[in-house]
Amino acid sequence: MKKQIEKAIKAYDKIAEIYSKYTYNQIQQYQLTKFISLLKGKKILDVGCGCGRDVEYFLQEGYNAIGVDLSEKMLKQANKIVPKIKLKKQDFTDLQFKKESFHGIWSMVSLVNIPRKKIIKVLKGFNDILTKKGILYLTVEEGEGEKNIKKPKYNNELIRYVYFTEEEMQDYLKKAGFKILESEIIKLEDCTLLEIFAEKE
Repeated sequence: MKKQIEKAIKAYDKIAEIYSKYTYNQIQQYQLTKFISLLKGKKILDVGCGCGRDVEYFLQEGYNAIGVDLSEKMLKQANKIVPKIKLKKQDFTDLQFKKESFHGIWSMVSLVNIPRKKIIKVLKGFNDILTKKGILYLTVEEGEGEKNIKKPKYNNELIRYVYFTEEEMQDYLKKAGFKILESEIIKLEDCTLLEIFAEKE
């Protein structure tokens, strides 16, 4: 499992510049606005922040936001594109923050490379660092099983993706102490995403 994550990190390190250029302008305005509307405080953690696009948005909206990622080169790109934002290199399976540190966690397509056996641990970690009634926004690749994928837009770098059905991910979230607020399957040009808004119970 550790090797799977390490391989993904190496792949993202290789495509960091391309990935950042491709994703920076693809802001998800509806999702960001809805997420903010559900928050009961100002502290946000962006898990898998990539180029820092969403951390920048939260800061511009007056929120106290921090971004974490495992790819060192992705974080360097984020610092280059969005100077002065708060970033930390951290393992999603072992986040180093105090309990109840955040009012919201934003996790956009950041768990797609985490082995399935680690998912409940990751979600419980999210729950621990959220305040009571804290909000989690989560998107993952919708589907079944795992696949090695090469995407032309990312130089055909081989990356292993983990897929989740809607029922499966909802079950994981409930076991980790979350209540599902909204769940939707979104079909895009090159993938299908499962999008969930959840609240810490």
